[in-house]
Amino acid sequence: MSDARMIMEVGEGTEEDRKYESAVNAVLHMSKKDYPSYVGGLAVASGHDFPVWSPIDETIIFGSFQEPEDGLTDRAVEVAKKAFATWSKTSPEERVGIFDKALENIVLQKYKLAGMATVCCGMTRDEALDEVERLIEVIDNACQDVSEGVKGKPEGVWAILTEYNSPFASPIGYCAAAILAGNTVVIMPSKYAPVPVYYIYDILVQAGLPDGVMNVIVDRFDASSASLANNLDAIGVVAAGSGDRLEDLIFLQADDELRFVNELKGMNPIFVYKPASMKDAAKKVVRSAFAFAGQRVDSCSKVIVTMDDQKALTSAILEEVKAIKVDDPAEAGTVMGPIMTKPQFELFEKIVKKYSDYLVYGGKRIVNEITEGGYYVTPAVFMGVSEEDDLNNIDNALPILVIRIVENEDEAIDEVNYTEYGLSAGIITKEEAVADRFIREVNADEVFVNDPSVVIGPACKAKVRNFLA
Repeated sequence: MSDARMIMEVGEGTEEDRKYESAVNAVLHMSKKDYPSYVGGLAVASGHDFPVWSPIDETIIFGSFQEPEDGLTDRAVEVAKKAFATWSKTSPEERVGIFDKALENIVLQKYKLAGMATVCCGMTRDEALDEVERLIEVIDNACQDVSEGVKGKPEGVWAILTEYNSPFASPIGYCAAAILAGNTVVIMPSKYAPVPVYYIYDILVQAGLPDGVMNVIVDRFDASSASLANNLDAIGVVAAGSGDRLEDLIFLQADDELRFVNELKGMNPIFVYKPASMKDAAKKVVRSAFAFAGQRVDSCSKVIVTMDDQKALTSAILEEVKAIKVDDPAEAGTVMGPIMTKPQFELFEKIVKKYSDYLVYGGKRIVNEITEGGYYVTPAVFMGVSEEDDLNNIDNALPILVIRIVENEDEAIDEVNYTEYGLSAGIITKEEAVADRFIREVNADEVFVNDPSVVIGPACKAKVRNFLA
C-alpha cells in the first residue's frame, strides 16, 4: 500500500470530520499484534495463527489470530460455568458499575471505535459513527434495565456467535445484556472482523470485569462454532449476522430447554404502496438496500410494488442508485464501501452472471487506484425474477435489490410472509388503512412504517429480559 493510502488526509470539514479522520489514521497505524483466545482471563495460544486484513485494502493487516485447539470451546464453557457461580451472585449495582465505567471509556473513544469500524469492516463514516452510537445505546439501555430492577434470574453460560454485519453493537451488545443479567458468556465473533470485540474486551477487563465472565475465541475454519453451540452446559445461544456458520445453527442437536436468540440476516422486504412521495420512498428503499453495502442485518433486499406504481418507483430507485458514490469508505461523501470478503464478492459476481437477463442496473466491479485493493462494486438492481426463485426469497447479504411486482395489496402481504424476511418488514404508504392491515397481517418480528429498514438497528434483541429466566 502506498504512503498516500497509509495516511488519510485530515480535511477542513466539521470538528467531527476532523476527529474521525484523525481516528482513522490512528487505527491505520495501530501496531500489528498477536491476538490469542481469552479463556478465564488467560491468553491461550495454539501455535497456529492466521492473519486478518481490511476489506478496504488487503494490504492493511491487523495482526495474527490464534486458531483454537480441539476442546478449547468446551474448556471455555467449563470456565464460564465456574465463573457463573460467583458472578450470578454479584449485586446488580456491581454489574452496572463495571459497565458504566466501561461505557465512559467507550464514549471517550467514540471516534477511534468508528475509525476501527471503517478500517475493519468497510463502513462509511456515517455508518461507523452510527454503529458506535448504537453500541453505546444498547449498553446504556441494558444498564438502565438492571438498575430499574428487571425481573428474572440468570441461568448460566450463553454462547454468542456473531458475524461482521455489526462489528460492535451486536457482539458486545449481546454480551452486555447477558452479562448484566448475571450470566457469563463465550463469544465467537466473525473471523473477518474480530478486532472490535477484542478491543472492547480489553476495555471491560480494565473496568473490572472478572476473569471467566467473558471468554473470546476466533476460528478461521468455523469448526468450533457447532461445538460451542452444541455444548450441553451452554443454556442459550445467540446467532447474529449472516452466513452459513450461523444458518447451520438451525440444525442444533439441542433439547427443548436451550434458549435461542435469533438475529439472522433476512431480506427485510419493503412494500411501497401509493406513497406520499415516490422520490422520498425511493430514497428510503435505496438507503435500506445499500447501507453498509447491503450487509447490515436490517438491510432490505426486496422491494414490492403494485403494477400501478412500478414504473414510477423503478424510475425513482434507478435515479437514486445511479447517484451512489462507491469509494474508500473513510472518504467524505462516500455512500457505499466494499463487499466485506472475497467469497461474498465471488457470490455477487455469480449472481449477476446467473440473473443477467433481469439486471436493470449495476453489478460491476470498480477498479481504480483507490479501490484495487478491495471488492468494490456498483450496487445491483434486478426486476422480473421469478417469484419461486431463490434470489426473490433468500437473502445473500450483498448490495442487491430485487424489485417484485404484484397485482394488489393482498399479493404483497402474501409475498412478504413467503419471503425469508429475517428481522423485519416494512411499508411505505400514505394509506393508513393499508398500513394498519400490513401491521396486523405480516408475521415479521419488527414492522416499520414510512421509514427505511435501518431504523430497526443491530442488536435489536439485546435486552436484559431475554437473558433471564
